[in-house]
Amino acid sequence: MQEKIKNIVVTLVFTLFIAGFAVLCVTCYFNPVAHSDSENRDLAQFPEKITWEGIVDKTVIDQFEDYSVDQFPFREFFRSIKAKVQYNVLGLKENNGYVVEGGYICQISKDFNDQTVALSVDKVKDLYLTQIAGKANKVYSAVIPDKNYYLGKDYGYPSPDYSKVVEALKNALPESTYIDIFGDLELEDFYKTDTHWDQSKILGVVDKLASVMGFETSGEYTENKLEGFEGIYFNQSAMNPPSETLTYLTNDIISGLKVQDMTDNKFLEVYALNLFNEEFNYETDGYNVFLSGKAGRPLLRIINPKATNNKTLIVFRDSYGSSIAPLIAEGYRMIYVVDLRSINYELLSQKTVGGKRNPYYLDFTNADVLFLYSAIVLNSNSFK
Repeated sequence: MQEKIKNIVVTLVFTLFIAGFAVLCVTCYFNPVAHSDSENRDLAQFPEKITWEGIVDKTVIDQFEDYSVDQFPFREFFRSIKAKVQYNVLGLKENNGYVVEGGYICQISKDFNDQTVALSVDKVKDLYLTQIAGKANKVYSAVIPDKNYYLGKDYGYPSPDYSKVVEALKNALPESTYIDIFGDLELEDFYKTDTHWDQSKILGVVDKLASVMGFETSGEYTENKLEGFEGIYFNQSAMNPPSETLTYLTNDIISGLKVQDMTDNKFLEVYALNLFNEEFNYETDGYNVFLSGKAGRPLLRIINPKATNNKTLIVFRDSYGSSIAPLIAEGYRMIYVVDLRSINYELLSQKTVGGKRNPYYLDFTNADVLFLYSAIVLNSNSFK
């Protein structure tokens, strides 16, 4: 009798479990999740059109499989369990393309896309030839490596050929002075849960730029810390790693900098501390404290009232440049910070647009110019 009762209980529990999951799956069907913030991608949806031809050629079946995986109940919970089992139980080094060494999380990439890199550097080349050549005082360029480079060098992981990106940029800007900063960085100079470098650990890069470009910085800074930084890999890796400390540097010169958004002429904070406490998403994450917001602002002007010279620098940058620009600004009277991912470079040469003054017009005459781009961005074809 007891055995019969036990079997009934087990059967009921199993039936309720299956029924519960069935209800959850139906609920997910009527309330699908459109976007995964943790993975920074759109999730697959139920096939819009089901046809016999689609079933025969398996396109509908493939779409449904993607949908069922992306919309599975408690998907984030199971992602976390899978990652922990991969790393901690099975002792594997990789989970869905993410590896961990010494607490540093990195998304492994085996190679760059030559065509994508070519598209990026061709726009840089055309910008230089049509607007900068013969006008600027001096032109400099540098490629910023990412954690992949140091994982490959230090731990033997597969790593892209960074020399291809470097040579592509050099060939696009043959008259520029290339500044090699690969040897001035190491894995520990990057955040563990993010792609970016730590501002407090890139002073060697600043010194290298200063020595080649001929500007001076004080070299003395106060470290300010913000606890609870969660980088882009914090959720993407599904590992639930500990949060980090974000450090930003100040001194009398940096505190006196004036940052102006040329889109609306409003003045911004050098470090927008209020952005750090906002709920994480991929538009406003903690790293956006640098230069008061995401790198998507087309053109910023940084004015240094305490400069001892009248030099102007125009920096073409990505989000890495947001944290190094305030340190470089010590050596110039004026710095213009341009993000080609948010503005078509042809606008920079137009004094007026539609009969009105163009706020994005730049005069390169006698200015120094620095192209400072991460290998990640040059491999993304994100320039307008």
